[in-house]
Parts: sequence; C-alpha cells; structure tokens
Amino acid sequence: MKIGIVEYKDDQFIRDVMSKLGEFEIEFVFFREQSAPVGSDYRVIVDRLGFMDPYLRELMKNLALNGTYIINNPFSSAEIDKISNTKHFDSLGISHPKTIVLPRINELYDFNELVGEPDWNRICEEISFPCILKPFDGYAWDNVYKVNSVDELKNLYDAMKFRHILLVQELISYVDYYRVFCINKRDVLLVKWNPKPFDMGESIYTDLKQIEDLKDSIIEKTIKLNSSIDLDFNAVEWCITEDRKAFIIDAFNDTPEIVREKMPEPYYWWIVDKFADCIREKFHSNEKNRTIFPLP
Repeated sequence: MKIGIVEYKDDQFIRDVMSKLGEFEIEFVFFREQSAPVGSDYRVIVDRLGFMDPYLRELMKNLALNGTYIINNPFSSAEIDKISNTKHFDSLGISHPKTIVLPRINELYDFNELVGEPDWNRICEEISFPCILKPFDGYAWDNVYKVNSVDELKNLYDAMKFRHILLVQELISYVDYYRVFCINKRDVLLVKWNPKPFDMGESIYTDLKQIEDLKDSIIEKTIKLNSSIDLDFNAVEWCITEDRKAFIIDAFNDTPEIVREKMPEPYYWWIVDKFADCIREKFHSNEKNRTIFPLP
C-alpha cells in the first residue's frame, strides 16, 4: 500500500511533509481513464487540489468509498458552506456574525412564485452598516465587500444576484485576529494573523498571553467543530472583540496556503510535523472517511 499526493509537484510545503514520511512508498498521483467503481492501491491520499476541480473531487469520493482514506474527507469538503456552518456554530455554542441569506435569482426558470426580492427594511433592522457581503461558498476574499449603505448593498446585489447565493453579515470590530490550525482533530496551533486579500495575509509570532483568558475555549471549540465536520486539516479564523468575546469568522479552509516565507519557522515546522504524523496515523489505522450514506 502507498501514500498518494494530489498537489502540484513544486509545492514546497507538501515536499517538506513528504520528507518526514521516508518510511513509506509515497508519490504524486496521476490519473487517466478509470474503471468504475474507482479503486487504487493507495491507503491514504492527501488531496489539496480537489476543491478546484469537480473531476478530481468525484474521484476522491469514489476512492473513499472503496477504502482509501482521503485527507480531507471529500464528502465533508463538498457539502460544507457558510450557510450550513451557522447551524454547526449554534449547536456547538460558537459565537458568529449575524447572517442573512439573500435569494439567488434564476435566469433560466421562472421561480417568481418561490423566490422574491429581499426585504431591505428587515435587513437594515437586523444588520447595521457597515456590513459584509460575500458568496455563501466564497474562497480567498473573492467577491467579498465591505458595504456602507443600503443603496450600495442593493447595487452589489443586483450585479451578482444571478451568479451567486449571497450572504449579508454583521461586521465584527476586533482587536485581535487568529488563524487556528487544527490537525487530526486534536492538534491545535493558534497563529496571530493579519488578514488581507489575495494571499497577502501575514502570520505574526506571539506568546498568546494577550488571549490567555480565551485560548482554552477557542482550542476546545475548534476541535469540536473539526470533529463535527470531519476534517483532518483545517484553518479556522477567530477574532477577539474589545469586550473579550471570541467570534468565528471563517470556519472552513481545508486547503490552507502554507508558505514557509510567510510564517515564523516554528509555526511552519509544527504544521509540517503534525500533518506528517496525521498521515502516518491514518496509514496504519483501519479508519475510513465518514460518508453521507453507509455501505455494508
């Protein structure tokens, strides 16, 4: 049995992880035509590209059904979004921004009996300005806007309502922001984070003394969240308000960008080592990915 890697071959992070797994036969996966159901001689596949391509994602699902352990679970990754996340938050007692889902207007079919324009008065009452507008399945700040007025909100909605399911969210004013890495649903690293668009965010070394009162709670809730959504590798973003309340801002980044030059060395190598340990543990286990339907 082997370990397979679904990632670009020049990715330094995955190469550093592979260097920690020298006792295994490990290789980059290459696909051609496949007989269905899809099987392989891989015990574990690390999938860091399936989110970009439906063909790869469907192959990962089929491989998982045939016994290959996929990191991350392709069934979880395919089904999680910023709407369903809110139910997870409420169930786990996690504070999150107030959120309203705006209707997507279908250009192909007449759904006027089912879907109507938003009630802007209600939105103004429940969520004050400025607020955030973003797609329910957005990634890497794409189409995320800070909105300062209801007129601006209406204009943005009109421009995107045929292409996206949009969320209006409360804007949380914070004094600290953390990217919290959770690996193997138990190992947690809190990294102070300066969030910026277009992969320009910065990791900052800190001793965490300034969040000593909240650290244990954030760790506990991050572990519970990742256990609930069945992710072995995830980066969760939390912010801390002036009145010492922790809000979750982004709960789902199952393929976080890990660039050595963009974070302190101890953090980078902690992630490399813990991820390698996770892969090693899954290889030696009989564990299977959780699926949406049980097989005999």
